[in-house]
Amino acid sequence: MADLLYLRHSTDSQTDARQRHALAKLIEAGAPVFKDPATSSRVLSLNSTGFKQLLEAAAVGDTIRLADAARLFRSVADVLALRPVLIRRGLHLKVASGLLSGIDLAADDPGTKMVVNVLAAVLEFQRDMISKNTKEGVAAAEASGKTLGRPSSFDEDQVADIVKACDKGAAVKALAREPPPRPSAEPSTPPIPAASLPTSTSP
Repeated sequence: MADLLYLRHSTDSQTDARQRHALAKLIEAGAPVFKDPATSSRVLSLNSTGFKQLLEAAAVGDTIRLADAARLFRSVADVLALRPVLIRRGLHLKVASGLLSGIDLAADDPGTKMVVNVLAAVLEFQRDMISKNTKEGVAAAEASGKTLGRPSSFDEDQVADIVKACDKGAAVKALAREPPPRPSAEPSTPPIPAASLPTSTSP
């Protein structure tokens, strides 16, 4: 019976550092790690690449270990689809931290089923509220005239130059590394210092 570790996060801006810390002893012991980086919570676990690979490697009696339940139970629909598969395959599911750390979340009994379903509903509600608050914040910022997102790296003239360069066949990667330079303005004639001007003499 082996331990199989599963890591998952939702966006490119997130990392699995916290999850690895929670599972550090098992990782150091050589337990295999399966990952689903930057995977939307809308994707059911059974449809995610990393978890499908884990199931292919798993044998009866193996234990799937997570840093926390939110890594796998993304929604009530996810739980309803996932638990029957784990039970049928004879797999165990345990989390490393939290109140549920001592429970086999794939156990086939009414009490565990109720706890897992309630947990999934709470996690789904939490994500929905975060999404709702984010959308309301964006709408409020737009209404107040704020410009959202990261500031542009180029001004309008530079963007126009890049488009022209692309039309002429310039490689996109090359332009990303080094955009076309702006033509330098005509240098203005510097003023002549007063000290160097000829002085008139009286006859």
